[in-house]
Amino acid sequence: MKAVVLRKFKTPLRVEEVEEIKDLQRGEVLLRIEMTGVCYRDILTVDGYFPKTRLPVILGHEICGRIIDVGEDVPRFKRGDRVASLTYIPCGECDECRRNEENICRKRLWFGEDIDGSYSEYLKTSYRSLVKAPEDLSPEAVAISACVTGMLIHALKTRGKLMHTEKILITGASGGVGVHAIQIAKSYGAKVISVTGREEHADKLYKLGADHVIVSKDGAFSDKVKSITDGVGVDIVLDCVGLTLTESLKSVKWGGRIIQVGNIKPEPISLMIGYFILKEVSLSGSLSCTKRELSEALELHKSGKVKPITTVLPLEQVEEAHRMIRERRHFGRIMLKP
Repeated sequence: MKAVVLRKFKTPLRVEEVEEIKDLQRGEVLLRIEMTGVCYRDILTVDGYFPKTRLPVILGHEICGRIIDVGEDVPRFKRGDRVASLTYIPCGECDECRRNEENICRKRLWFGEDIDGSYSEYLKTSYRSLVKAPEDLSPEAVAISACVTGMLIHALKTRGKLMHTEKILITGASGGVGVHAIQIAKSYGAKVISVTGREEHADKLYKLGADHVIVSKDGAFSDKVKSITDGVGVDIVLDCVGLTLTESLKSVKWGGRIIQVGNIKPEPISLMIGYFILKEVSLSGSLSCTKRELSEALELHKSGKVKPITTVLPLEQVEEAHRMIRERRHFGRIMLKP
């Protein structure tokens, strides 16, 4: 079968022929991949920022597929089912899994790092990672329902407690997370201020529902946020970048909260801890989503409130897809079709 295998960190990617998947263990299913997304985490994986990554490994963790084979003891799923998958396989037995917080399961296996992922024609996984997907949803919508839409539901609703009429600032708004965060925040009734470094993307962000768009090429945007909010600041910041955390902190109101979902350069940054204390601001990390949130994401797509903003390339153009993201030549999510 065709697959993109990471054999060494910081090396170009290409499609190669690998041995097809034959034997399914108890609880496993075999998927034919319809579509997979390219996440910035994939870029960081290639660059070696996750040193525990098992090499060689097939990259990818955003999954839309159809079940073509089923092992023993697989409840609720059968051949022919169309499915979305979590970005990982939870153990299903730990305290976190029993509390339906499987996204922080310490024994989870992450696709594209711990186990082979979805930059491939076929994928073997456990039924524990799967949720049935509607037949009438596009493969792009299904594929981004875990790592993008479900992740944002977890960040904005579960972690951030975003409420109707609150003001939210979204950084990195032109990217694969940002363009969908605007739509989800608007579906919750929030007022959205978005930040992008690309002037040519401003009109597109307004069309997606942003109430205000700030173009900031140097990463400084807090003064403009204060101007828009009459000096008060926003209730919540969804930080999709990481490098902008200091500006995010200056942009949030007293008693506000910051939800960190992105970190494009995972290196230490300087931070004034006093800001958090004096303004009583909370900072929360947010990781992936649960099966409940994945199901909610599929329903949100089905309702039409969130439309996938994507560019689809063939799997053979994987290196070009990664290059587009590195060079910020994309708007929305880049998808790969095997």
